[in-house]
Amino acid sequence: MAESCVIGIDIGGTNFRIGAVNEHAEVLRFQKIPVGTVFHTPDAMEDLRRYMTGYVEELRAQGLKPLATAIGFPATIDRERTYVMQAPNVAFMENLPVVKVLTEALGMPVFIERDVTMALYYDVKKYEIPDCEVLIGCYFGTGIGNAIQIFGRPLLGRNGAAGELGHIPVDGSERECGCGNRGCMESLAGGKYLAALCREVYQDTHVGDIFEKHGDEELLLQFIDRMACAVASEVNILDPDYVIIGGGVTSMKKFPTERLLERLKVHARKPLPAGNLRVVMVEDAEEKGAVGAAFYAYQCLKNAR
Repeated sequence: MAESCVIGIDIGGTNFRIGAVNEHAEVLRFQKIPVGTVFHTPDAMEDLRRYMTGYVEELRAQGLKPLATAIGFPATIDRERTYVMQAPNVAFMENLPVVKVLTEALGMPVFIERDVTMALYYDVKKYEIPDCEVLIGCYFGTGIGNAIQIFGRPLLGRNGAAGELGHIPVDGSERECGCGNRGCMESLAGGKYLAALCREVYQDTHVGDIFEKHGDEELLLQFIDRMACAVASEVNILDPDYVIIGGGVTSMKKFPTERLLERLKVHARKPLPAGNLRVVMVEDAEEKGAVGAAFYAYQCLKNAR
């Protein structure tokens, strides 16, 4: 008898991660491939359809029975969660009718969400975050990923674009952002800023070593303070039960976690919520986005019953 599973996918600017996960949260199959292996023609939707059709056939040939697919995109998605609209850091990912095309091609339910929401589903399970009213996840990678859950459900907003913490404006900044605006927070408090520092200031330093070599210098201290300001802005608005902080930046060598938490308390409103913050620092994991997407798929199937 075929073993049931769901397919979870995390699409990034560099890598495409995909896995099959059973109902016991066991990863049956996981792989990471260059995103160009999947998207390699002018028609990104057809590329994805073709790849997924082959992947599902492979699973079935191995005795697995996929029940649903969930995909995390680094992009804005329509409120109905059927259409990928625009990705600030991935040029080919625009105007993709993902759910319609893949549901017809694969013959199973297909769910899409922002990649950061999938990461939050993974971390909630891994770190055993209890059910609560308000949960926020702030993930500092190339940009700033942000997901908000209200009573366990992702906050969507009127247009489906809630939780764009990386795009709050910073007074005085004219740095161009991938979203089309200038002066967005993620252009000053995300990994792209660190990469720019290595090109413009620390030319002898690999970006992965920037905190180890320059972490006590003013430019890096300002960077950490801006990270704290971004998180504190959401904390002060939502007064969350838990704050999850992670991403590639916080996983870098010699990242000053204690300083970030100290500056977060400085910028959070006094006496509350500053005096009663519950912050969970989470680690990066290769399979996080794909497995988190699988957890999301199971939740969607449960909600549909």
